[in-house]
Amino acid sequence: MPLTVRGAGAPDAADVHEHRIDGLVLRARTLRDTTDAPSDDVRADTVLVHGLGASSASFEPLARHLARAGTVHLLDLPGFGRLPRPRHRLEVEELAAVVAGWLQRTGVERPVLVGHSMGAQVVAEVAAAAPASVSGVVLVGPTTDLEGRSAVRQMLRLARSSVHESTAARAVLLRSYVECGPRWYVSELRAMLGHRVEERLGEVRAPLLVVRGEHDRVTPAPWAALLADAAPYGRAATVPGAGHAVMYDRAREVADLVLGHAVP
Repeated sequence: MPLTVRGAGAPDAADVHEHRIDGLVLRARTLRDTTDAPSDDVRADTVLVHGLGASSASFEPLARHLARAGTVHLLDLPGFGRLPRPRHRLEVEELAAVVAGWLQRTGVERPVLVGHSMGAQVVAEVAAAAPASVSGVVLVGPTTDLEGRSAVRQMLRLARSSVHESTAARAVLLRSYVECGPRWYVSELRAMLGHRVEERLGEVRAPLLVVRGEHDRVTPAPWAALLADAAPYGRAATVPGAGHAVMYDRAREVADLVLGHAVP
């Protein structure tokens, strides 16, 4: 049975559950906004998957906007967000299998999957492995482009992008990086660099949206366009003035894109 905690470091009205799946611990925070009248529209649940070194905290502003239209699940992947670190590196495919196992265990049917940075690779892998299990896919600042597949290039690009991000976003991400720790960060960086997301998108049958910030150096515009073109039903959108943490600093704009992409 999952451990249930209410309100512990979570957005308002969130439930926190920790699940052990194939020996790995995943945390899910489920958020429902109870202040607004229920909508007549029946929308799919939205599942948010964070990037390398980050945690579900990076999605909190976006989650609050999305929750006005339905149920939102913020996931913390194994080893991140102060969860136990596995003894070995988890490849992107293994992280995707944990997310897929959580979907099956909890009965969340055909959600819209939203992933940021490395999380975009994870949700793409989930959708490619089981095309009928999702109703939509949103890749926010997806990694890693063909010319950026080295640790040095990724770090330099991330630093350049951070200039265009708010102090609040940088603080949240820095805290998450500390919680993650350098050993697990480097281990999963190797997994991120080794995964070929562009080769998997042809298997994604759900509508796919690629979102990037205008000043996101981690996700150059040509890379976003390439990924959108690789999917049968893909398109790309750029949020003006934003950096790599576009889902935090431009939460309302990204929420509008996600909800418009996931119209029932």
